[in-house]
Formats: sequence, C-alpha cells, structure tokens
Amino acid sequence: MRNGLNITGVSESVHEYRDNPEEAVSDFRVVTPLPAPGEDVAVSRTLALRDGTYRIARDFTLRHRLTLDGGSGAPTPAESMLAAVAACVLTTKINGFTSRGVSLNSLRTTARARLPLGVDGAPAAGAVLDALSWSTDIDCDAPTATLRSINELVGAFSPNHQSALDSSPVEVTVTVHGPGGSEVFPVEWAPASPAETDGRTVAAEADVVWEDGSESAYTTSLTADGETRTTDPLVVDQAKQMLGIDKGPNSQEILLAALTAEVAGLLRRDPALIPVTGARLYGSGRLDTRGMLNVVREVPSRFHDLRLDLAVDGDPAHGGALAAALGAAMSRAVLPATLLARLTVAVEMTRDGRQEVSGLTTLAQTEAVRDEVTRRQLAAQHG
Repeated sequence: MRNGLNITGVSESVHEYRDNPEEAVSDFRVVTPLPAPGEDVAVSRTLALRDGTYRIARDFTLRHRLTLDGGSGAPTPAESMLAAVAACVLTTKINGFTSRGVSLNSLRTTARARLPLGVDGAPAAGAVLDALSWSTDIDCDAPTATLRSINELVGAFSPNHQSALDSSPVEVTVTVHGPGGSEVFPVEWAPASPAETDGRTVAAEADVVWEDGSESAYTTSLTADGETRTTDPLVVDQAKQMLGIDKGPNSQEILLAALTAEVAGLLRRDPALIPVTGARLYGSGRLDTRGMLNVVREVPSRFHDLRLDLAVDGDPAHGGALAAALGAAMSRAVLPATLLARLTVAVEMTRDGRQEVSGLTTLAQTEAVRDEVTRRQLAAQHG
C-alpha cells in the first residue's frame, strides 16, 4: 500500500484483459432531466456502472448552473469539464507515481481555459474552449527524470486529457416511448458556424487537490470583468469495483454530467420544442483498460464512445421535430464542439516553486509515446 492505493493486482489484470477483453470495459452513465422553464440549475444523477461483467451501483448528484451570472453556487458545465480533465490527470499521476514506488506528500492539478462569449454575453454558439492548459504542483522526493517521465505518460494515458487532444464525437439520438413501444430517431448535428463576437471571454479554472488514495477535492471558478466567482469544494473519487465506498463521482461521470447539463439547458430554451412528459437526457461513455494500460495498441486510451439520448414519453410522430430541436441545441453547445476538436494543451509541473516540466501536448506527440511504450513492451516480451 502506497499513497493510499493498492496496485499489486495490476500485472495479473493485464493478462486477464488480454484474454478476456470484456473485463476491461467500463461503461459510465448519467441522466439529466430537462430543467423547467426559468430554472437556473440542471440536476444530474449517476447511474449504475458496468465494469466488465459487474454492475456497480452509483448514486451521486451533480448540479450545474445554466447561466454565467445565475444565482446558484454550482459550477457551470465549462468549469466542470475542466474539473474532469484536471481530476483525470491527477488520478493518472497518482497511479503512475505509485507504480514507480514514489511516495507523495501532496499533489495538485489546475486546469484553465477561456470561454468565448457571444454579443449577448452568453457562451458563443458552437465555440471551443480556448487556451486549454493544466499545471501540476507536486511534493515528493522523486528525481526530475521521473517527474518528466510520468508527466509524458500521463499525457498519453489520461483518458479525459486524451479526449481533449483527440477528436471525440458525440453520437446523439432521441428515443420516444409511446403506447405501442419505443422508436429511436438519429440526430444530425455539427458545431454552429462562428457567430459575430466582440472578442470577450471569461476565464474558467478548476483546481483539484489530492487527499488520499483515489479521493480528491475540487473547486472551480469563473473570472469576468475582474470579478471571480468560486464554488464550494466538491469531491471526486474513483469507482472501486464491488466495494461501494466511493465518496463522489469520478472524472468521467463529471464530464458526462457537464455535457448533458449544457445541452439540456440549451434544449429547454428552444421555443420550437414540443411539450413532452418526463423528458430526460442520458449521457454515456466508455473506458477500455486495454488502451489505458497499452495492453492492445489499437484500443484508444481516451474516454470514448460518447453518446447522448433524449428520452421522452409521448407520440413517436413528434420524434423528427424533437431530433431537430436536439440537433440545434448540440450545434450551439460549447462542450460537444470542444470534444469534437483536436486541441493542443499546454502542460506544466512545478515542485518547490521550480518548474520541472513545461511544454505543449498534441495527439501526434502522445501517439508517438504510445508507440514507444509498445516497442518496449514487445522487446521485454521477446527479451
């Protein structure tokens, strides 16, 4: 046991994942009911996780403020996306340092980006989060070479960081549950064309502080016109198979909740939306440990297979109109556009106020890291 983690079974798991790939797959899900007109907050709930052949109960609530200047103290979806990236990076680093036998005294990761605004002061339709970066401050006795090595591997194997680097499309559907059964309608969408703006942005930030094991606390903030609005601390934790002792949602569930909250908030404001009963937006995504541990090179290490489904009770005759409304909301949303883009992310690591790592990460760079890891693995197998 080191850093509150027990990783002794990882090597055995690698063989199991190679022989039984279904055991490597984890499917996360959240649901967000459409907020009522006038409501400033979207409330999401985590659903059961399928981890290999197990189903694990997940019951956490996440709230998101739907306007930048709303009265709620909850984070906006953009802030939570940054929290999801920072928390995933931090957790991947904890595992990396633990596997190298490094004891951590403290670890903190902060993600930042700028959110472009439209002329109405709201997030610009279809805009991409700009100038995404993360920095880590660490206190440990490891040599600089180890810090740089772990940082490089985290860039290649942190699932949410990889989702920012790579193009991560979101598949969207509408499911209408009518008296005669259910009917599914595919949704076509693409980010809205850049609209006229006055160049204004708000600065978004998420700060994640490691506490012990897989548990961390995070706060987020928005800064506009010299004023900063900061949330109260929230908890992020990793799903632990069968244990049922998790203290909060994990970073993938935070990302899904942010995604569904933003789209649900835009959808409920569409004047063309047909009134429906019990409308709820489901979000899902997949982790495959074969990619995260480089067991199979072709399997992505990113959080992938992202899906949104608007489920409604009503007449399937309205399915086409609902699909059009959902497609319009997707086109205006910032997070789907950001996930679809391939970003360059600035990264940094500091220790005792001294910069140990600094640079830019790209998909091509991290793919080269995976290729080198694969080469070393094959050499060790035949060595």
